Amino acid sequence: MKSESGIEAPDLAAPFLPMTRMAERVKLARDDSDSAYFFELCYMAEMTLKLLVIELLAAMQDDRDLHRYTLEHRLVRADSMGEWAEVLDEALTGPASQHLVAAGRDSQGALAAMQSVGQDSWQRRALMHLNSTCRCVDSHFEDISGQRASLRQWVRQFVWLRNRTRGHGAPMAASLSAACPDLQASIDEILNNAPAFRRSWAHLRRSLSGKYKVSLFGGGRDPYAYLAREAGHAVPDGTYVMLDLPSQANLLFTDTDLSDFFIPNGNYRDGKFEVLSFITDDRRTQDGSSYILPTQAQPKSETKATPQLDIVGRVFSNMPPRREGYVQREALQLELEQLLCDDRHPVITLQGRGGVGKTSLAIEVLHKLSNKDDFFAMIWFSARDIDLLPQGPRIVRADVLSTEDVARDFAGLMLSPEKPKLDAAMKYFTDCLSGKADDGPFIFVLDNFETIRDQAELYLYLDNAVRPPNKVLITTRTRDFKADYPIEVRGMTREEFAMLVAETSAHLGISHLIDSAYEEQIFEESDGHPYITKVLLGEVAREKRKMALQHVVAAKDAVLDALFDRSFAAMSPAAQRVFLTLCSWRSLVPRVGLAAVLLRPGNAERLDVDRALDELEQRSLVEFLQEEGTEETYLSVPLAASVFGKKKLVTSPLKTAIDADLELIRGFGAASTTDLARGLGPRVDRLAKVAASRTEKDDDLSEDLAVIEYIATEYPPAWLVLAELQEYQLGHVEAAIHSVNRYLEARQSDGKAWEKLIHLYNGAGDPLGEMHARLQLAELEPGDLTSLSSAANRLNGLLYNRKLQLDADERLLIVRKLRSLMEARYREADATDLSRLAWLCFHDRDEPAAERWAEAGLRIDPANSYCLSLKRKITGS
Repeated sequence: MKSESGIEAPDLAAPFLPMTRMAERVKLARDDSDSAYFFELCYMAEMTLKLLVIELLAAMQDDRDLHRYTLEHRLVRADSMGEWAEVLDEALTGPASQHLVAAGRDSQGALAAMQSVGQDSWQRRALMHLNSTCRCVDSHFEDISGQRASLRQWVRQFVWLRNRTRGHGAPMAASLSAACPDLQASIDEILNNAPAFRRSWAHLRRSLSGKYKVSLFGGGRDPYAYLAREAGHAVPDGTYVMLDLPSQANLLFTDTDLSDFFIPNGNYRDGKFEVLSFITDDRRTQDGSSYILPTQAQPKSETKATPQLDIVGRVFSNMPPRREGYVQREALQLELEQLLCDDRHPVITLQGRGGVGKTSLAIEVLHKLSNKDDFFAMIWFSARDIDLLPQGPRIVRADVLSTEDVARDFAGLMLSPEKPKLDAAMKYFTDCLSGKADDGPFIFVLDNFETIRDQAELYLYLDNAVRPPNKVLITTRTRDFKADYPIEVRGMTREEFAMLVAETSAHLGISHLIDSAYEEQIFEESDGHPYITKVLLGEVAREKRKMALQHVVAAKDAVLDALFDRSFAAMSPAAQRVFLTLCSWRSLVPRVGLAAVLLRPGNAERLDVDRALDELEQRSLVEFLQEEGTEETYLSVPLAASVFGKKKLVTSPLKTAIDADLELIRGFGAASTTDLARGLGPRVDRLAKVAASRTEKDDDLSEDLAVIEYIATEYPPAWLVLAELQEYQLGHVEAAIHSVNRYLEARQSDGKAWEKLIHLYNGAGDPLGEMHARLQLAELEPGDLTSLSSAANRLNGLLYNRKLQLDADERLLIVRKLRSLMEARYREADATDLSRLAWLCFHDRDEPAAERWAEAGLRIDPANSYCLSLKRKITGS
């Protein structure tokens, strides 16, 4: 059933669907045999245990020691239930348990709390039933009815039971039959009472509109209603459990249709692991590339903060040393230095693509400022989790991931190396930010802000607390949080780039391979991106020959992922759709043309193209180009980003839709920066020619026409192109009339368009429409007596043959308007022109004037038949 909010769910709280389906499988086995029933119950208990662990991990926040990652890293490789039991213990009582969110603490308490002998709790009942099951299978199994125990003991006993019956034992059928009731009762106690199975669970998928399709499979729908109702929320697609906020369950896999549910089953090989459905026994392979490295293999970043404050220049600081091989970027450095030293703009952001040099720029400016007396200390916090090294990206461990990490590290630097209490650390950090502390002023730097766990929380805290002369400097790949003064860090200027190439080439010993033409080619293709350039030059040094940038980056999956994957994953589906579409067509695309294609009727799901493009611009993944003197904007994607996008498109569910979009976008033809000055006209003309050629194949042109019509709403000349298609290719004259009228609404002074409209009205057999158009043209060009005379002749003929049906007032209005225009230009008229004016006067029931103008025409040409004819009609001779 579908609710008004779009959530797939019943009106009331839904049962936990995975276990409901598993119960159906168990029921079928019970009708088969007791042995089958027992083993299906074991599968059900195994599924129950794994879901309890998955829910606990979903409740665990990411931290700088990577506890959650470490536990998930173990589970995707776990080939035994014993490993799951150990992970559960670690999540309940180990160091990782400190990072459970408050809303998940009830699960921790329910599983870890000791249950006394005689206590009538669901935990105790579940444990006693399982203990009885184990003793049915093996009479020597320990009876724990006289002991205090927790559900952790249930886990250990179930692992024994599974191994004893399915792994290393051969129990008798009678024993299994006797064990079934207790095992069923034990599982039921957990499923009916454990907090994990009473929560709201859902699969979320963000649509192109920005709203989510919420496929509910447990609990109530209300907690997710805002996601289905409101656009603008950024939650990655996946499976979630509601813990005050949606918390992603990384190890439970399903789809929007809830067709099946999969849980890790080990067999980790080559960056992939097996997932199993206990419900259908279906096995699939899941991408595990994000779990390749163990935490022990993740060192600190090369731009990590030093462990204590040292004197750097004239200030105290823990910032990294200056970067070797740094190329000066004078304009950016000067701008940042001035902002850090003024008494305004307390929060400054350096925003740009990964590897573009934001961190190096910040370090260089800070070291320069350290030789002044403007600040007491410069405090560096690194949230970097990937180092972009010349030999390729390397995963590293962040110093800070949360507001608490920042406060504790700062207090540890300033007050005591021992771990301070959080409340005291937060107060001291706030006092220093606001200028109330004895020490200061400070510059606080947060590098790679996009990897902070809760960016909104930390940003709002900093923005609210900081007061000048203290400063906060943020480096980030996104502009989700604009500071008082954001600085866009783009590719290097041509001069800076030349210096980078010269220094890097000399260091690598390849200067003889880099001529000016090749350097210019690299600059154009890399968009002045320093890291991409260093990677390319490294390949040139390795191969000892010139290399094409596209071939190099296409072979560097790790580089592409490091530069773009995080930004891509954080995009809305609409932005991803636009990005992948642009990447698929390596050419400039008119902005209005892209919008027309994506918003055509054939695309079922609507999206906000402008908002998507703004998002891409914020992430520096699209460039807007506009030639001076034109109004049209063109879009381009940097080469490396385009290569990344093409790789993503191969496996993207959007591929089919994007392929359909490309069929229309190709109609615009390839365009380069040299084509900008020619404007949008040639692109629309080419699109129309492609559409016209398709009529010969009897193809449906509805999509093509819709695209041109949308373009016309922003580029009016396209209405005339559309009219040509409608008239000559499709024979839809009425539609062509509508298109020309739409054009004239925007360009009323275009005489040729009025002539086109006159022609169309004539072809459509609409004399009234034709005459109105002729009058408009006549009023537009009163100096053009030819148009006036032609209009008068046409009107006289229509009236004479009675083909223009008008009431008396409208008839006189048209006649008199045209008459007055012609009378104003009578000195330029020849005899025929004056005869037409005379006929207008006759139709205006002003015979004296008609006779007067006819005589004037005869004075010019005594033999003019038109004047003679009218005079005879008036005089009767």
